[in-house]
Order: sequence, then C-alpha cells, then structure tokens
Amino acid sequence: MVLRKVRCLTACLIAAIVTLAVPGRTLAESQILIQELDGSGNAVAGQLQITTGTSATFSTTNFTGISVVTSSGSGAIGSLTTSVSSGLASSLDSTHTLQVIVTNDGFINPFPGQPGQISNSAGASSAIVGGTNTITGVTQLLGLPLTIPVTQTGSVASGTVIAGPTAVATDTRPGGGGANSTSGNSSSLPAAYAIQQVITVRATPNAGSEIASGSTVGGTVGSTVLTNAAAVPAPAGLVLGLCAIPVLGLRRLLRRKTRD
Repeated sequence: MVLRKVRCLTACLIAAIVTLAVPGRTLAESQILIQELDGSGNAVAGQLQITTGTSATFSTTNFTGISVVTSSGSGAIGSLTTSVSSGLASSLDSTHTLQVIVTNDGFINPFPGQPGQISNSAGASSAIVGGTNTITGVTQLLGLPLTIPVTQTGSVASGTVIAGPTAVATDTRPGGGGANSTSGNSSSLPAAYAIQQVITVRATPNAGSEIASGSTVGGTVGSTVLTNAAAVPAPAGLVLGLCAIPVLGLRRLLRRKTRD
C-alpha cells in the first residue's frame, strides 16, 4: 500500500514539474495587409485593406475577388504558409501588382539563444491563359513586442528585425524559372518571435495577346524557422532528473521500512 502511494506521488510530482518547466504559450495573432501597387511600387490610393485574423478578402481596381488564407505552427519548427488567389479586371493594367503582407506574432522557440535557419519558398498557381502569373515572397523575423502590434488595423505591423529578410523567392507559371526557394540564418533566436511575409503577385499578358477572362493569379508562400537544440540537456530535463533523485531515495527508504 505504501509503495502504491509513493508511485502515485512520484507520477504527480513529475507531471507538475513538466508543466512548470514548459514555457508559457500566448495566443497567436495575425494581421493581413492587401494592397495594389502601381508600376513604381507605390501603394495606389484607396486600394488598401488591413485586417486581423487568418483570412481576408478584398478587391482593387485591377485585382478582383482577392482571397488570402494563412496557417501556422509553432515549436522546434515554426511555420507560416499563405495562399493568395485573385481574379483579374478586364481592363488590367499589367504594370500594377498585388501585394500581401502577413504578420503572425505567435511563435515560441523551445531553445532560446540557439541558432536558427529560415526557409522561404514561393509557388505560383497555373490557372492563367494568355499570360504568366508570377509570385514572389520574402520572409523576415521580428522581435517581440512589436512596435505596431498585429491587433490593430490602422497600420501594417512592424518591429525590430532580428533575422532576414531572406532573398526573394519567385516562381512563374506557366514556364517556371526563378529561385523558388531561399534561406537565411540567425545566430541566436529569442524565446518568442514574429514571422512577417511580404508577397507580390503579377499578371503579364503574352506578347500580342490578352489574358483570358476567368484566369486567376496567385499561389503560395511558405516560411519555416528551424530552431536548433542546445548541446546540453534542456532545462526541463535537468529539473526532472534532479527532482527524481530524492523521490527515488524516498521510495527505497520506505521499502526498507516495510521489510523491517
């Protein structure tokens, strides 16, 4: 009976230690900016929307039925994936581009202070006839707290850049071409950080033709952050190992007493 109680006490103690040793998690927040840029890369007046959340819809003069959807995951591998889809106006000005900026501040690094690697990829969709669809993506990491948080819609989220920006990843369909995967490194990642993606989409008619009605442009940009484990045991493991020693000693002591 005594040994059974000790086993129960040991299990409870271990569960409590593990719970306390795991870093606190905060709810992730996301912000999405959608805007049309002119041929010089400037935002077109009135063609801008900023929303919070993981999805957004919008329309501008040259890009219609815009849909943006994001998904994320946090841990030893942090990830942010954004899918963009848009129709095209019949009177498309092909010098204009669609820009999407996505910021997510909910990433937890289980190995703070260790180096990390950023991967940035872009893949264009193929639902276009009579022209090409090009998507580009850049990824950077921002320190927390952000200077402009993702919870407001007056300005695009911003903060101190702690890693990146990566080189531009680009993909064109049909035809392919370009570097559709780039990477970067960080010598030391903090315990929490934000990922920000800057995405642009361009539709270009083929020479002497027009893009067919019903064509869509866009694609997917993916960002991953791989954090490296420390060479020494994680703090949670050390705490667990040290606390287990007195518990095991207590168990042996009680076993001897029951035999006596």
